[in-house]
Amino acid sequence: MNSKTFTWHPLKSLYPRSNTWRSLGSWVGLFAIALILLGSNLDSSPLLDSERIIGQLAQQMAQTSFLSGDWLFPHLDGQPYHQHPVLGLLLLTIGGVKEELTPGRIRFIGAIFASVSVPLLYAVAREIFVLWRPAVLSALIYLMLFPVVRWSRLAMLDGIVLFWSILTILCVLRSRRDFRWSLAVGLSLSGLFLTQGLIGCLVTILLIIFLAWDTPRLLSSIYFWVGVCLGFLPALTWYWMEWLVYGQPFLNEVFFHSLQWGWHNFFISLTYYPLATIKYSWPWLIFAIYGTRLAWKSLNWGWAKLILVWGGFYGGIICVLPLDTMGYMLPFYPAVALASGLMLSEVNDWPKDIPYPQSWPLILLSLSGVISLISLCIFLNFPFHFTLLSHRLLLILTLMAIAFTWAVTSTLIIRRNPQFISVLLWGMYVSLFLVISSPYWTGNNIYF
Repeated sequence: MNSKTFTWHPLKSLYPRSNTWRSLGSWVGLFAIALILLGSNLDSSPLLDSERIIGQLAQQMAQTSFLSGDWLFPHLDGQPYHQHPVLGLLLLTIGGVKEELTPGRIRFIGAIFASVSVPLLYAVAREIFVLWRPAVLSALIYLMLFPVVRWSRLAMLDGIVLFWSILTILCVLRSRRDFRWSLAVGLSLSGLFLTQGLIGCLVTILLIIFLAWDTPRLLSSIYFWVGVCLGFLPALTWYWMEWLVYGQPFLNEVFFHSLQWGWHNFFISLTYYPLATIKYSWPWLIFAIYGTRLAWKSLNWGWAKLILVWGGFYGGIICVLPLDTMGYMLPFYPAVALASGLMLSEVNDWPKDIPYPQSWPLILLSLSGVISLISLCIFLNFPFHFTLLSHRLLLILTLMAIAFTWAVTSTLIIRRNPQFISVLLWGMYVSLFLVISSPYWTGNNIYF
């Protein structure tokens, strides 16, 4: 018997004090660099239309008396609003939106939750990989995926959804060896369902598939289901109250509103989401493909099952459903980060006589050339105006930083230098910081 079986009786010999301090330092460090990246320059771009709607909902909720209970039933301009459950909107009111609705104030809470999700993914990786290096690499790659940076900085509840999704998966992994975590599974699922109902359903199905494959005894345990049901009571109570007041239209709005618009564009959506995922996942998609192949060859391990189910099921179902926003794709990206972090960790330990895959430098050099051409086109075609000059230079500098990072990384890969991992991570962090320092990070400008 060891601490893997009974977490309330850890053996100090298995967890040296140095590992404890390193783990704590990793948590603090990951949160700090995530908050710097995700919480900076939030006022640089005006609110999008969807952000204004959520901001108005949060503002009206903040102006409602808590004792009246009206905040349990979100309204927009006097009409019931069911597309977003109550918890995410309630959390946004912490930012102080009662008096004035500013971009930085309404976006900051989501950025904090997204920043916390970075060390949470580190904890998930430590739970499945055990080793420190692949866990840290996975968390860093997750932070440097452009969709995570962009969408979690918007006031659209996506940062909060990422937080609840990763926390739920972490609690499920912990509950495999300690039934007390089943209560945390239910509570985190409640938070997810009270923030985004459709994603809550998809994550629940994902976890059931994973447990049926990896730990089927858990699904047959009465203790596990009692804990989950007790934790899920807040969400169940709120949905029951809303159904009593508004009936079937409420459930249709919560779970099917995002699907109603797109069934006539079903075949277009089959290509739109895969292409968008490929476009925004570079360069980490290169390593994620190899990491997925490694997981496919290691099906007897829990980490392999989690990566395949998380990436395969969730990514596949989102690509099939005709949803109205890319925000639903966000819970897929942690699986990409786990596969990439695992592969980079494996590569770092390869013997020196084993060459790196030849496709890696070829793809990175090609992408670097494409980015360089784009920056040249922007330099030649950007409308010359003195007030836009700083934006022009910052945009070109950002693109050149990305191109330079990928070019140097490909050179180190050709020379078989494992330092390419550090160069790529640091270069992407600096490049993304340049992106958010510009007014183009929301995607409103034609030149971004």
